Amino acid sequence: MDRYGMSPLDMMTMLGPMFIVVPMLLWFLVIGPLILYPVARWRAARDVYMDPQLGMKVALHYFKLLAFQTLLIGGTILIWTIISKNSGDKGSFYRVAFGFLVPAGIVFGAHIALLKKTNDEMFTGVRRLFLGYNLLVTGLLGFIVLTLGFQALFAKGESGDAGRAFLAAILVYCSAWGGIGAIFAKTVLGAGTSAGAPPQNIVPPGPMPPPPGASTGLPPLAAPAYPPIDPNANG
Repeated sequence: MDRYGMSPLDMMTMLGPMFIVVPMLLWFLVIGPLILYPVARWRAARDVYMDPQLGMKVALHYFKLLAFQTLLIGGTILIWTIISKNSGDKGSFYRVAFGFLVPAGIVFGAHIALLKKTNDEMFTGVRRLFLGYNLLVTGLLGFIVLTLGFQALFAKGESGDAGRAFLAAILVYCSAWGGIGAIFAKTVLGAGTSAGAPPQNIVPPGPMPPPPGASTGLPPLAAPAYPPIDPNANG
């Protein structure tokens, strides 16, 4: 038993579910979004207006999702390093954290900028699919770390840096869980356009010209439209 009152065996017992759940979640994170493309294509085929940029937006949202989850990992490591009492090797953990944050931030920001150049604001079907999937993954991870954090809180003895790691994960994942949920609710329940919305700025066609020889409904004017004026009438 260490100075925090928790033995390595207790720590392995507490972290045991993560060794099963986390690889499964990572597999779903990598493979799962690929299933969303046939779903998006099937939904687009039922719409009146086809989305011409559907495939490109699926790819952009996919890498945006991966970058977002990598940002959460880096943020968790960074916050844990800040609140950790292990002052001997914090520099290595800072480098690991920024090794996740910097490339993920670049990819995340670049794909947001690229999505703004597409019709993602008009056709929101792909966005809603990936927001819902991201909410599912982040919420599941948030629920797991929340449960493990309370397990560490109610465990006998002090959890030490392991408890602080759970605290950092709870702060990051539960905050992201709530934020994505709010964005998803606004996207789905808001007043935005639907996935099958027609393109904007459509000018309605003007009235059709009458066919040649068709009557316009007005009587033709006679050649003398007014009576002739007699110059000697007032003489």
